[in-house]
This record gives sequence, structure tokens and C-alpha cells, in this order.
Amino acid sequence: MAENRVNMVSMLDIGKLMGGETSNIAELGDGFTELSEDWGPDIESTQYINMKSKASTLKGYEFSTTAERQYLNDDMQTVIDNLFKTLPVGSDCETHYYRFYKTDITGSTGDCIRIPVIVAPSSTGGAGGDILTSSIQINGNGDVEQGTVTIGEDGQYTWAKKVTTP
Repeated sequence: MAENRVNMVSMLDIGKLMGGETSNIAELGDGFTELSEDWGPDIESTQYINMKSKASTLKGYEFSTTAERQYLNDDMQTVIDNLFKTLPVGSDCETHYYRFYKTDITGSTGDCIRIPVIVAPSSTGGAGGDILTSSIQINGNGDVEQGTVTIGEDGQYTWAKKVTTP
């Protein structure tokens, strides 16, 4: 049976965004109406003279997603509002994006990836009488790291890099 969208949990470190010192990993859930990851694989193909089919090489990925959110009064909205008020650039836009699948969680821990990203305010508003919405653009800014997420009894998330043995 196919899993539905609630199995995929997307998170953003809103504590480190805009120069913060303390990590605060928050779920991109309540109020978000759309969030699909686009990995933008960079594939190079070459047709050699002695081959009927092209040879392909996967050179890397260019992660991006646009997250659209209805206006809610909470910590995530405060961060999004600040992005639209200050329109930050450079290192003020840097943080981490996290993603895990609930089906990978055993007890309170499971596999989770972390990606360094930049977060940019994209659009805000809506038509007359519509719900106020905001969209942020999240783009990869480095290599994906393999790790584990732990969900605390208080619902807070912590991430640790996966240790590999040679």
C-alpha cells in the first residue's frame, strides 16, 4: 500500500536562520499546503561513436523546494515574517533542512538526512478575501549528510551525524 504525504517529515532549523546561535529544528507541517523536494539531478550524457546508446554520468544534485504556508501565529510564522521584513542575504540566509520518513522511526529514533541550505522569502499575500499565504524558497548549499533524528518527549527534534566505520 502506498504511503501518504504525512509519512515524509520536512524540517528547518529556524534557530540558526538569520544568524541565531542556538539550533531549533521545527517541522514544516502545520499551515504548509505544499512542499515537494526537487533534487535536480545533474546528468551528463555522451554519445560515443561505437555505441548505439548514450553513456550517462550523474555528477551531482541541486536541491530546491518552495514551501507555501497559510499564515499562522507561531514561531515558524515569526521567522517567515522576519524574512519578509529584513530580506536577508549572504550568511543570514543559511541554515539546515532535514527530512525523514516516519516509517524509518523505531521508538523515538530513525534515519534522517540534513542538507545545508539557504532560505529566501519568495512571495506573500493573496487575493481579496483569501487566506494570507507566504512562500519561501529553500535551496541546497552543500552536500547531504546522513544522520539520525531523535524525537524528544517534548516533541523537539535533535539530529546527529551517522557514524560510519571504515
